[in-house]
Amino acid sequence: MNPSKQGSAEEKKNAFHQAEAFAGLIRAMSPLNISILDALPVHIFLEDRHGRTLFANKLACEKNGKELHELIGKTSFDFFSPSVAEEIRCNDLEIWESKQLRMKEAIVDFDGNPTHMLAGTTIIQGEEDGEEYLLGFSFDISERIEAEEKLAKLAFYDPLTGLPNRRYIEHYGDGYLMTDQEGLSALLVFDLDYFKKINDSLGYEAGDLLLQETARRLRTLETENILAARISGDEFALLVSRANCISEISELCEKLLELFRQPFVVLEKKVPISASIGVSVYPRDGESLYSLLVHADLAVNVLKNSGKNGYQFFAVSMKESANQRLEKEILLSQGLEKGEFLLHYQPKISIRTKELYGVEALVRWNSEQGLIYPGEFIGLAEETGLIVPLGEWVLREACRQCKEWHEMGYTHLKVSVNVSAVQFQKQDFAELTAQILEETGLEPAALELELTESTVMEKPKEAAVILLRLQQLGVSISIDDFGTGFSSFSYLKQFPMNALKIDRSFIQNIEEEEADKAIAKAMISLARNLGLMIVAEGVENEKQMKILESADCDTAQGYFISRPLDADAFLNYMRNSQVK
Repeated sequence: MNPSKQGSAEEKKNAFHQAEAFAGLIRAMSPLNISILDALPVHIFLEDRHGRTLFANKLACEKNGKELHELIGKTSFDFFSPSVAEEIRCNDLEIWESKQLRMKEAIVDFDGNPTHMLAGTTIIQGEEDGEEYLLGFSFDISERIEAEEKLAKLAFYDPLTGLPNRRYIEHYGDGYLMTDQEGLSALLVFDLDYFKKINDSLGYEAGDLLLQETARRLRTLETENILAARISGDEFALLVSRANCISEISELCEKLLELFRQPFVVLEKKVPISASIGVSVYPRDGESLYSLLVHADLAVNVLKNSGKNGYQFFAVSMKESANQRLEKEILLSQGLEKGEFLLHYQPKISIRTKELYGVEALVRWNSEQGLIYPGEFIGLAEETGLIVPLGEWVLREACRQCKEWHEMGYTHLKVSVNVSAVQFQKQDFAELTAQILEETGLEPAALELELTESTVMEKPKEAAVILLRLQQLGVSISIDDFGTGFSSFSYLKQFPMNALKIDRSFIQNIEEEEADKAIAKAMISLARNLGLMIVAEGVENEKQMKILESADCDTAQGYFISRPLDADAFLNYMRNSQVK
Protein backbone atom coordinates (compact mmCIF):
# COMPACT_ATOMS: atom_id res chain seq x y z
CA MET A 1 0.00 0.00 0.00
CA ASN A 2 1.14 3.50 -0.75
CA PRO A 3 2.60 5.00 2.48
CA SER A 4 0.95 8.33 1.81
CA LYS A 5 -2.45 6.66 1.43
CA GLN A 6 -1.77 4.65 4.60
CA GLY A 7 -0.96 7.89 6.53
CA SER A 8 -4.06 9.53 5.16
CA ALA A 9 -6.23 6.61 6.25
CA GLU A 10 -4.67 6.75 9.73
CA GLU A 11 -5.39 10.47 10.05
CA LYS A 12 -9.00 9.91 9.01
CA LYS A 13 -9.31 7.14 11.55
CA ASN A 14 -7.90 9.36 14.35
CA ALA A 15 -10.13 12.24 13.35
CA PHE A 16 -13.12 9.89 13.40
CA HIS A 17 -12.26 8.70 16.91
CA GLN A 18 -11.74 12.29 18.11
CA ALA A 19 -15.05 13.37 16.64
CA GLU A 20 -16.79 10.36 18.14
CA ALA A 21 -15.24 11.08 21.59
CA PHE A 22 -16.20 14.74 21.38
CA ALA A 23 -19.75 13.88 20.23
CA GLY A 24 -20.12 11.45 23.14
CA LEU A 25 -18.81 14.07 25.57
CA ILE A 26 -21.18 16.73 24.25
CA ARG A 27 -24.09 14.28 24.48
CA ALA A 28 -23.16 13.68 28.12
CA MET A 29 -23.09 17.41 28.80
CA SER A 30 -26.40 19.23 28.74
CA PRO A 31 -26.73 22.65 27.08
CA LEU A 32 -27.20 24.08 30.58
CA ASN A 33 -23.88 22.65 31.74
CA ILE A 34 -22.11 24.10 28.74
CA SER A 35 -23.74 27.49 29.30
CA ILE A 36 -22.61 27.45 32.89
CA LEU A 37 -19.04 26.55 31.92
CA ASP A 38 -19.02 29.28 29.29
CA ALA A 39 -20.24 31.86 31.82
CA LEU A 40 -17.54 31.11 34.38
CA PRO A 41 -14.54 33.52 34.52
CA VAL A 42 -12.25 30.49 34.37
CA HIS A 43 -10.39 28.85 31.51
CA ILE A 44 -11.66 25.24 31.35
CA PHE A 45 -10.62 22.42 29.00
CA LEU A 46 -10.74 18.63 28.80
CA GLU A 47 -8.14 16.31 27.27
CA ASP A 48 -7.92 12.62 26.63
CA ARG A 49 -5.01 10.36 27.63
CA HIS A 50 -3.08 11.40 24.52
CA GLY A 51 -3.26 15.09 25.42
CA ARG A 52 -5.80 15.85 22.70
CA THR A 53 -8.31 18.59 23.41
CA LEU A 54 -11.90 17.36 23.69
CA PHE A 55 -13.57 20.50 25.02
CA ALA A 56 -12.78 24.12 25.94
CA ASN A 57 -15.18 26.65 27.33
CA LYS A 58 -15.78 30.06 25.79
CA LEU A 59 -13.10 31.91 27.83
CA ALA A 60 -10.45 29.30 27.05
CA CYS A 61 -11.21 29.58 23.36
CA GLU A 62 -11.01 33.34 23.45
CA LYS A 63 -7.72 33.27 25.32
CA ASN A 64 -6.25 30.97 22.68
CA GLY A 65 -7.75 33.04 19.88
CA LYS A 66 -9.44 29.98 18.41
CA GLU A 67 -12.92 28.66 17.80
CA LEU A 68 -13.84 25.46 19.61
CA HIS A 69 -13.73 23.36 16.43
CA GLU A 70 -10.17 24.62 15.83
CA LEU A 71 -9.05 23.32 19.22
CA ILE A 72 -10.66 19.90 19.10
CA GLY A 73 -8.06 17.18 18.68
CA LYS A 74 -5.12 19.60 19.10
CA THR A 75 -2.40 19.14 21.72
CA SER A 76 -0.02 21.51 23.49
CA PHE A 77 2.50 20.80 20.71
CA ASP A 78 0.21 22.66 18.33
CA PHE A 79 0.29 25.85 20.42
CA PHE A 80 3.61 26.04 22.26
CA SER A 81 7.29 25.60 21.52
CA PRO A 82 8.56 22.00 21.71
CA SER A 83 10.32 22.54 25.05
CA VAL A 84 7.26 24.15 26.69
CA ALA A 85 4.90 21.57 25.16
CA GLU A 86 7.11 18.73 26.39
CA GLU A 87 7.06 20.14 29.92
CA ILE A 88 3.26 20.43 29.82
CA ARG A 89 2.91 16.88 28.55
CA CYS A 90 5.20 15.52 31.30
CA ASN A 91 3.15 17.30 33.94
CA ASP A 92 -0.06 15.91 32.46
CA LEU A 93 1.32 12.35 32.49
CA GLU A 94 2.16 12.74 36.16
CA ILE A 95 -1.44 13.74 36.80
CA TRP A 96 -2.67 10.68 34.94
CA GLU A 97 -0.35 8.58 37.08
CA SER A 98 -1.22 10.09 40.48
CA LYS A 99 -4.90 10.96 39.81
CA GLN A 100 -4.36 13.88 42.25
CA LEU A 101 -5.28 17.54 41.88
CA ARG A 102 -2.23 19.73 41.21
CA MET A 103 -2.20 23.55 41.46
CA LYS A 104 0.58 25.95 40.49
CA GLU A 105 1.23 29.49 39.39
CA ALA A 106 2.62 29.93 35.89
CA ILE A 107 3.32 32.59 33.31
CA VAL A 108 1.62 31.61 30.08
CA ASP A 109 2.18 33.30 26.73
CA PHE A 110 -0.94 32.70 24.62
CA ASP A 111 -0.80 35.71 22.33
CA GLY A 112 2.71 37.10 22.70
CA ASN A 113 2.03 38.74 26.07
CA PRO A 114 2.98 36.86 29.23
CA THR A 115 0.04 36.37 31.62
CA HIS A 116 0.17 35.31 35.27
CA MET A 117 -2.11 32.31 35.73
CA LEU A 118 -3.12 30.06 38.62
CA ALA A 119 -3.58 26.68 36.94
CA GLY A 120 -4.94 23.35 38.14
CA THR A 121 -5.24 19.87 36.62
CA THR A 122 -6.95 16.71 37.78
CA ILE A 123 -8.55 13.50 36.44
CA ILE A 124 -12.33 13.14 36.25
CA GLN A 125 -14.56 10.26 35.11
CA GLY A 126 -17.60 10.59 32.88
CA GLU A 127 -20.82 9.27 34.43
CA GLU A 128 -22.26 7.94 31.16
CA ASP A 129 -19.31 6.30 29.48
CA GLY A 130 -16.99 5.73 32.46
CA GLU A 131 -14.13 7.28 30.46
CA GLU A 132 -11.45 9.29 32.26
CA TYR A 133 -10.51 12.80 31.21
CA LEU A 134 -7.90 15.33 32.25
CA LEU A 135 -9.67 18.46 33.44
CA GLY A 136 -7.64 21.63 33.25
CA PHE A 137 -8.63 25.06 34.57
CA SER A 138 -6.84 28.32 35.15
CA PHE A 139 -7.47 31.82 36.52
CA ASP A 140 -5.89 35.04 35.31
CA ILE A 141 -4.20 36.42 38.46
CA SER A 142 -2.40 39.32 36.80
CA GLU A 143 -4.36 41.89 38.81
CA ARG A 144 -3.50 40.13 42.06
CA ILE A 145 0.18 39.97 41.14
CA GLU A 146 0.12 43.66 40.17
CA ALA A 147 -1.55 44.56 43.48
CA GLU A 148 1.06 42.54 45.39
CA GLU A 149 3.84 44.33 43.53
CA LYS A 150 2.27 47.69 44.39
CA LEU A 151 2.02 46.71 48.05
CA ALA A 152 5.65 45.59 48.01
CA LYS A 153 6.57 48.93 46.46
CA LEU A 154 4.73 50.77 49.23
CA ALA A 155 6.25 48.56 51.92
CA PHE A 156 9.86 48.59 50.74
CA TYR A 157 10.28 51.84 48.80
CA ASP A 158 10.09 55.46 49.85
CA PRO A 159 7.18 57.12 47.99
CA LEU A 160 8.83 60.57 47.91
CA THR A 161 12.23 59.62 46.46
CA GLY A 162 11.59 56.16 45.02
CA LEU A 163 14.63 54.82 46.88
CA PRO A 164 14.54 51.62 48.95
CA ASN A 165 13.49 52.47 52.52
CA ARG A 166 14.67 51.37 55.94
CA ARG A 167 12.38 48.33 55.90
CA TYR A 168 13.93 47.22 52.61
CA ILE A 169 17.50 47.34 53.87
CA GLU A 170 16.48 45.69 57.15
CA HIS A 171 15.00 42.78 55.15
CA TYR A 172 17.60 42.49 52.40
CA GLY A 173 20.62 44.42 53.64
CA ASP A 174 22.29 41.49 55.40
CA GLY A 175 22.39 39.46 52.20
CA TYR A 176 23.57 42.45 50.18
CA LEU A 177 26.45 43.32 52.49
CA MET A 178 27.57 39.74 53.02
CA THR A 179 27.68 38.52 49.42
CA ASP A 180 31.46 38.36 49.24
CA GLN A 181 33.37 37.09 52.24
CA GLU A 182 36.74 37.96 50.68
CA GLY A 183 35.96 41.62 49.88
CA LEU A 184 34.88 44.40 52.23
CA SER A 185 31.34 45.58 52.73
CA ALA A 186 30.35 48.87 54.34
CA LEU A 187 27.35 50.89 55.38
CA LEU A 188 27.47 54.65 54.90
CA VAL A 189 24.80 56.53 56.83
CA PHE A 190 24.48 60.29 56.44
CA ASP A 191 22.07 63.14 56.93
CA LEU A 192 21.84 66.63 55.49
CA ASP A 193 23.40 69.37 57.61
CA TYR A 194 21.00 72.21 58.48
CA PHE A 195 18.09 70.51 56.67
CA LYS A 196 15.67 71.48 59.44
CA LYS A 197 16.49 75.17 59.09
CA ILE A 198 15.85 75.04 55.35
CA ASN A 199 12.62 73.12 55.91
CA ASP A 200 11.48 75.66 58.49
CA SER A 201 12.43 78.73 56.46
CA LEU A 202 11.35 77.67 52.94
CA GLY A 203 8.56 75.24 53.85
CA TYR A 204 7.90 71.53 53.46
CA GLU A 205 7.56 71.72 49.69
CA ALA A 206 11.13 72.97 49.48
CA GLY A 207 12.24 70.26 51.89
CA ASP A 208 10.63 67.56 49.75
CA LEU A 209 12.24 68.92 46.59
CA LEU A 210 15.60 68.93 48.35
CA LEU A 211 15.19 65.29 49.35
CA GLN A 212 14.18 64.31 45.82
CA GLU A 213 17.22 66.06 44.34
CA THR A 214 19.44 64.34 46.93
CA ALA A 215 18.03 60.98 45.83
CA ARG A 216 18.65 61.84 42.17
CA ARG A 217 22.29 62.67 42.87
CA LEU A 218 22.74 59.51 44.95
CA ARG A 219 21.58 57.36 42.05
CA THR A 220 24.58 58.60 40.06
CA LEU A 221 26.78 56.68 42.53
CA GLU A 222 24.85 53.41 42.25
CA THR A 223 26.56 50.44 40.64
CA GLU A 224 26.13 46.70 40.85
CA ASN A 225 27.85 46.90 44.26
CA ILE A 226 26.42 50.18 45.61
CA LEU A 227 22.79 50.60 46.66
CA ALA A 228 21.27 53.91 47.80
CA ALA A 229 18.40 54.08 50.31
CA ARG A 230 16.45 56.64 52.32
CA ILE A 231 16.28 55.57 55.96
CA SER A 232 14.08 58.33 57.40
CA GLY A 233 13.60 62.09 57.23
CA ASP A 234 16.79 63.56 55.82
CA GLU A 235 18.82 60.43 56.63
CA PHE A 236 20.12 58.35 53.73
CA ALA A 237 22.39 55.32 53.35
CA LEU A 238 24.69 53.67 50.84
CA LEU A 239 25.21 49.90 51.07
CA VAL A 240 28.56 48.93 49.59
CA SER A 241 29.67 45.39 48.77
CA ARG A 242 32.84 43.89 47.28
CA ALA A 243 35.12 46.82 48.11
CA ASN A 244 38.80 45.94 47.78
CA CYS A 245 40.10 48.03 50.69
CA ILE A 246 39.28 50.76 53.20
CA SER A 247 40.73 53.45 50.94
CA GLU A 248 38.14 52.52 48.31
CA ILE A 249 35.39 53.20 50.85
CA SER A 250 37.06 56.51 51.75
CA GLU A 251 37.09 57.45 48.06
CA LEU A 252 33.36 56.77 47.90
CA CYS A 253 32.84 59.05 50.91
CA GLU A 254 34.74 61.80 49.07
CA LYS A 255 32.56 61.30 45.99
CA LEU A 256 29.48 61.53 48.18
CA LEU A 257 30.66 64.79 49.74
CA GLU A 258 31.43 66.13 46.27
CA LEU A 259 27.77 65.62 45.30
CA PHE A 260 26.81 68.26 47.85
CA ARG A 261 29.43 70.84 46.91
CA GLN A 262 27.28 72.00 44.02
CA PRO A 263 24.41 74.14 45.44
CA PHE A 264 20.88 72.77 45.26
CA VAL A 265 18.33 74.93 43.45
CA VAL A 266 15.02 74.77 45.31
CA LEU A 267 12.06 76.96 44.32
CA GLU A 268 14.44 79.09 42.26
CA LYS A 269 16.74 79.62 45.25
CA LYS A 270 20.29 78.31 45.62
CA VAL A 271 20.53 76.33 48.83
CA PRO A 272 23.97 75.26 50.14
CA ILE A 273 23.86 71.77 51.63
CA SER A 274 26.49 69.50 53.13
CA ALA A 275 26.43 65.98 54.56
CA SER A 276 27.77 64.29 57.68
CA ILE A 277 28.67 60.65 56.96
CA GLY A 278 29.16 57.80 59.40
CA VAL A 279 30.81 54.59 58.15
CA SER A 280 30.72 51.07 59.59
CA VAL A 281 32.58 48.20 57.93
CA TYR A 282 31.49 44.54 57.80
CA PRO A 283 32.52 42.37 59.57
CA ARG A 284 34.94 44.52 61.58
CA ASP A 285 32.27 46.83 63.02
CA GLY A 286 29.36 44.40 63.15
CA GLU A 287 28.11 41.10 61.77
CA SER A 288 24.51 42.17 61.21
CA LEU A 289 22.88 45.08 59.44
CA TYR A 290 21.36 46.25 62.72
CA SER A 291 24.73 46.54 64.45
CA LEU A 292 26.22 48.28 61.41
CA LEU A 293 23.36 50.80 61.44
CA VAL A 294 23.85 51.50 65.14
CA HIS A 295 27.60 51.98 64.73
CA ALA A 296 27.31 54.15 61.62
CA ASP A 297 24.80 56.36 63.49
CA LEU A 298 27.26 56.65 66.38
CA ALA A 299 29.96 57.77 63.96
CA VAL A 300 27.60 60.42 62.52
CA ASN A 301 26.88 61.77 66.01
CA VAL A 302 30.58 61.96 66.85
CA LEU A 303 31.23 63.84 63.62
CA LYS A 304 28.40 66.29 64.24
CA ASN A 305 29.66 67.04 67.74
CA SER A 306 33.11 67.89 66.41
CA GLY A 307 32.07 69.58 63.18
CA LYS A 308 29.96 68.72 60.16
CA ASN A 309 30.49 68.22 56.42
CA GLY A 310 32.80 65.20 56.44
CA TYR A 311 32.94 61.47 57.11
CA GLN A 312 33.84 59.45 60.17
CA PHE A 313 34.61 55.72 60.48
CA PHE A 314 33.22 53.94 63.52
CA ALA A 315 35.64 53.12 66.37
CA VAL A 316 35.02 50.92 69.41
CA SER A 317 35.74 53.86 71.72
CA MET A 318 32.62 55.57 70.35
CA LYS A 319 30.46 52.76 71.66
CA GLU A 320 32.07 52.96 75.07
CA SER A 321 31.46 56.71 75.11
CA ALA A 322 27.84 56.17 74.00
CA ASN A 323 27.30 53.63 76.79
CA GLN A 324 28.68 56.07 79.34
CA ARG A 325 26.46 58.77 77.93
CA LEU A 326 23.39 56.52 78.13
CA GLU A 327 24.23 55.64 81.72
CA LYS A 328 24.57 59.35 82.55
CA GLU A 329 21.28 60.08 80.82
CA ILE A 330 19.55 57.43 82.92
CA LEU A 331 21.10 58.82 86.11
CA LEU A 332 20.05 62.34 85.09
CA SER A 333 16.46 61.23 84.58
CA GLN A 334 16.49 59.37 87.89
CA GLY A 335 18.02 62.42 89.58
CA LEU A 336 15.03 64.50 88.47
CA GLU A 337 12.63 61.90 89.84
CA LYS A 338 14.51 61.69 93.16
CA GLY A 339 14.80 65.47 93.56
CA GLU A 340 18.60 65.48 93.56
CA PHE A 341 18.90 69.00 92.11
CA LEU A 342 19.39 72.18 94.11
CA LEU A 343 20.04 75.85 93.46
CA HIS A 344 22.99 78.00 94.41
CA TYR A 345 22.70 81.78 94.27
CA GLN A 346 25.37 84.23 93.10
CA PRO A 347 24.96 87.84 94.29
CA LYS A 348 24.75 90.77 91.86
CA ILE A 349 25.62 94.19 93.25
CA SER A 350 25.32 97.80 92.18
CA ILE A 351 28.82 98.94 91.24
CA ARG A 352 28.20 102.51 92.41
CA THR A 353 26.61 101.77 95.82
CA LYS A 354 28.00 98.26 96.41
CA GLU A 355 24.53 97.26 97.59
CA LEU A 356 23.00 93.90 96.79
CA TYR A 357 20.81 94.30 93.73
CA GLY A 358 19.83 90.76 92.82
CA VAL A 359 20.88 87.15 92.57
CA GLU A 360 21.38 84.63 89.78
CA ALA A 361 19.99 81.13 90.40
CA LEU A 362 22.42 78.42 89.29
CA VAL A 363 21.47 74.75 89.24
CA ARG A 364 23.61 71.99 90.78
CA TRP A 365 23.19 68.22 90.70
CA ASN A 366 23.71 66.66 94.09
CA SER A 367 24.30 63.13 92.74
CA GLU A 368 25.55 60.03 94.51
CA GLN A 369 29.00 60.81 93.08
CA GLY A 370 28.94 64.26 94.64
CA LEU A 371 28.06 67.78 93.52
CA ILE A 372 28.03 68.11 89.72
CA TYR A 373 28.14 71.52 88.03
CA PRO A 374 26.01 72.55 85.00
CA GLY A 375 28.82 72.27 82.45
CA GLU A 376 28.78 68.50 82.94
CA PHE A 377 25.06 67.86 82.45
CA ILE A 378 23.20 70.80 80.86
CA GLY A 379 24.33 69.87 77.33
CA LEU A 380 23.08 66.30 77.80
CA ALA A 381 19.84 67.58 79.31
CA GLU A 382 19.26 69.80 76.27
CA GLU A 383 19.97 67.04 73.76
CA THR A 384 17.67 64.55 75.51
CA GLY A 385 14.85 67.00 76.24
CA LEU A 386 15.28 66.58 80.00
CA ILE A 387 16.11 70.29 80.12
CA VAL A 388 12.37 71.02 79.83
CA PRO A 389 11.32 69.47 83.18
CA LEU A 390 14.63 70.51 84.76
CA GLY A 391 14.25 74.11 83.57
CA GLU A 392 10.69 74.23 84.85
CA TRP A 393 11.84 73.02 88.28
CA VAL A 394 14.62 75.64 88.37
CA LEU A 395 12.20 78.46 87.50
CA ARG A 396 9.63 77.34 90.08
CA GLU A 397 12.20 76.79 92.85
CA ALA A 398 13.95 80.14 92.19
CA CYS A 399 10.61 81.98 92.35
CA ARG A 400 9.58 80.12 95.50
CA GLN A 401 12.87 80.87 97.25
CA CYS A 402 12.84 84.54 96.23
CA LYS A 403 9.28 84.89 97.52
CA GLU A 404 10.41 83.38 100.84
CA TRP A 405 13.21 85.96 101.10
CA HIS A 406 10.75 88.75 100.27
CA GLU A 407 8.56 87.60 103.13
CA MET A 408 11.62 87.83 105.38
CA GLY A 409 11.92 91.53 104.47
CA TYR A 410 14.36 91.44 101.52
CA THR A 411 11.76 92.84 99.14
CA HIS A 412 14.33 94.59 96.95
CA LEU A 413 15.83 91.28 95.82
CA LYS A 414 15.48 90.27 92.18
CA VAL A 415 16.18 86.70 91.03
CA SER A 416 17.65 85.88 87.60
CA VAL A 417 17.01 82.51 85.93
CA ASN A 418 18.77 81.17 82.84
CA VAL A 419 16.39 79.86 80.18
CA SER A 420 17.54 77.13 77.79
CA ALA A 421 16.83 77.54 74.08
CA VAL A 422 15.14 74.13 74.07
CA GLN A 423 12.88 75.11 76.95
CA PHE A 424 12.12 78.52 75.43
CA GLN A 425 11.11 77.03 72.07
CA LYS A 426 9.36 73.81 73.04
CA GLN A 427 7.05 75.01 75.80
CA ASP A 428 4.41 77.71 75.99
CA PHE A 429 7.04 79.48 77.99
CA ALA A 430 5.19 82.75 78.65
CA GLU A 431 2.16 80.84 79.93
CA LEU A 432 4.38 78.63 82.12
CA THR A 433 6.07 81.69 83.63
CA ALA A 434 2.72 83.32 84.39
CA GLN A 435 1.52 80.09 86.01
CA ILE A 436 4.63 79.75 88.23
CA LEU A 437 4.44 83.40 89.33
CA GLU A 438 0.83 82.88 90.33
CA GLU A 439 1.62 79.61 92.16
CA THR A 440 4.54 81.06 94.13
CA GLY A 441 3.07 84.53 94.67
CA LEU A 442 6.27 86.25 93.49
CA GLU A 443 5.83 89.70 91.98
CA PRO A 444 6.70 89.59 88.22
CA ALA A 445 9.04 92.58 88.66
CA ALA A 446 11.20 90.43 90.94
CA LEU A 447 11.94 87.92 88.16
CA GLU A 448 14.55 88.37 85.47
CA LEU A 449 14.93 85.82 82.67
CA GLU A 450 18.33 85.46 81.01
CA LEU A 451 18.45 84.24 77.40
CA THR A 452 21.42 83.90 75.09
CA GLU A 453 21.62 85.63 71.72
CA SER A 454 21.32 82.32 69.86
CA THR A 455 18.09 81.51 71.71
CA VAL A 456 16.27 84.59 70.49
CA MET A 457 17.85 84.59 67.03
CA GLU A 458 17.07 81.00 66.06
CA LYS A 459 13.40 81.86 65.42
CA PRO A 460 13.30 85.65 65.78
CA LYS A 461 9.63 86.21 64.93
CA GLU A 462 8.38 83.60 67.38
CA ALA A 463 10.89 84.80 70.01
CA ALA A 464 9.68 88.40 69.71
CA VAL A 465 6.09 87.32 70.44
CA ILE A 466 7.14 85.37 73.56
CA LEU A 467 9.39 88.16 74.84
CA LEU A 468 6.63 90.74 74.41
CA ARG A 469 4.21 88.55 76.36
CA LEU A 470 6.78 88.15 79.16
CA GLN A 471 7.30 91.90 79.37
CA GLN A 472 3.55 92.40 79.50
CA LEU A 473 3.58 90.16 82.55
CA GLY A 474 6.07 92.53 84.15
CA VAL A 475 9.06 90.18 83.89
CA SER A 476 12.49 91.59 82.99
CA ILE A 477 14.47 90.22 80.04
CA SER A 478 18.26 90.07 80.01
CA ILE A 479 20.48 88.97 77.12
CA ASP A 480 23.19 86.71 78.51
CA ASP A 481 26.72 86.36 77.06
CA PHE A 482 26.28 89.56 75.09
CA GLY A 483 28.95 90.08 72.44
CA THR A 484 29.62 86.42 71.71
CA GLY A 485 26.91 86.01 69.05
CA PHE A 486 27.21 86.80 65.37
CA SER A 487 24.25 89.21 65.31
CA SER A 488 24.70 91.11 68.56
CA PHE A 489 23.84 94.62 67.42
CA SER A 490 21.25 93.82 64.77
CA TYR A 491 18.65 92.44 67.19
CA LEU A 492 18.93 95.07 69.95
CA LYS A 493 16.20 97.20 68.39
CA GLN A 494 14.01 94.21 67.41
CA PHE A 495 13.30 92.59 70.76
CA PRO A 496 11.84 93.91 74.03
CA MET A 497 14.57 93.67 76.68
CA ASN A 498 15.75 95.33 79.87
CA ALA A 499 19.39 94.38 80.40
CA LEU A 500 22.56 93.14 78.74
CA LYS A 501 25.19 90.95 80.38
CA ILE A 502 28.74 91.44 79.12
CA ASP A 503 30.27 88.02 78.64
CA ARG A 504 33.04 87.09 81.09
CA SER A 505 35.45 86.59 78.18
CA PHE A 506 35.59 90.39 77.77
CA ILE A 507 36.04 90.99 81.51
CA GLN A 508 38.76 88.49 82.46
CA ASN A 509 41.58 90.42 80.69
CA ILE A 510 40.06 93.89 80.84
CA GLU A 511 42.87 95.27 83.03
CA GLU A 512 45.57 94.01 80.64
CA GLU A 513 44.06 94.00 77.17
CA GLU A 514 43.20 97.40 75.77
CA ALA A 515 41.00 95.79 73.12
CA ASP A 516 38.84 94.05 75.74
CA LYS A 517 38.63 97.28 77.72
CA ALA A 518 37.55 99.21 74.63
CA ILE A 519 34.94 96.59 73.72
CA ALA A 520 33.52 96.55 77.25
CA LYS A 521 33.28 100.35 77.32
CA ALA A 522 31.60 100.38 73.90
CA MET A 523 29.02 97.83 75.07
CA ILE A 524 28.31 99.86 78.21
CA SER A 525 27.90 103.02 76.15
CA LEU A 526 25.61 101.24 73.70
CA ALA A 527 23.42 99.86 76.49
CA ARG A 528 23.29 103.27 78.15
CA ASN A 529 22.12 104.93 74.90
CA LEU A 530 19.43 102.29 74.47
CA GLY A 531 18.22 102.72 78.04
CA LEU A 532 19.27 99.22 79.08
CA MET A 533 20.87 98.09 82.31
CA ILE A 534 24.35 96.61 81.83
CA VAL A 535 25.68 93.74 83.94
CA ALA A 536 29.29 92.54 83.94
CA GLU A 537 29.78 88.89 84.83
CA GLY A 538 32.97 87.14 85.84
CA VAL A 539 34.46 90.03 87.88
CA GLU A 540 37.38 88.50 89.79
CA ASN A 541 39.44 91.38 91.19
CA GLU A 542 39.27 94.95 92.40
CA LYS A 543 41.04 96.40 89.36
CA GLN A 544 38.37 95.00 87.05
CA MET A 545 35.70 96.44 89.31
CA LYS A 546 37.28 99.93 89.20
CA ILE A 547 37.54 99.87 85.39
CA LEU A 548 33.87 98.93 85.14
CA GLU A 549 32.94 101.64 87.62
CA SER A 550 34.83 104.29 85.63
CA ALA A 551 33.04 103.09 82.50
CA ASP A 552 29.69 103.64 84.26
CA CYS A 553 28.68 99.95 84.31
CA ASP A 554 25.55 99.35 86.43
CA THR A 555 25.98 96.01 88.16
CA ALA A 556 28.48 93.19 88.51
CA GLN A 557 28.75 89.61 89.66
CA GLY A 558 31.73 87.31 90.03
CA TYR A 559 34.06 85.66 92.52
CA PHE A 560 35.39 89.05 93.67
CA ILE A 561 31.93 89.73 95.06
CA SER A 562 30.97 86.20 96.03
CA ARG A 563 30.96 82.64 94.82
CA PRO A 564 27.55 81.03 94.30
CA LEU A 565 26.05 80.11 97.68
CA ASP A 566 23.40 77.68 98.81
CA ALA A 567 20.17 79.18 100.17
CA ASP A 568 21.26 79.24 103.82
CA ALA A 569 24.68 80.73 103.05
CA PHE A 570 23.10 83.35 100.83
CA LEU A 571 20.73 84.36 103.60
CA ASN A 572 23.74 85.01 105.82
CA TYR A 573 25.34 86.99 102.99
CA MET A 574 22.26 89.22 102.67
CA ARG A 575 22.50 90.15 106.35
CA ASN A 576 25.74 91.90 105.46
CA SER A 577 25.36 92.83 101.82
CA GLN A 578 27.89 95.72 101.71
CA VAL A 579 31.04 94.76 99.76
CA LYS A 580 34.12 96.04 101.63
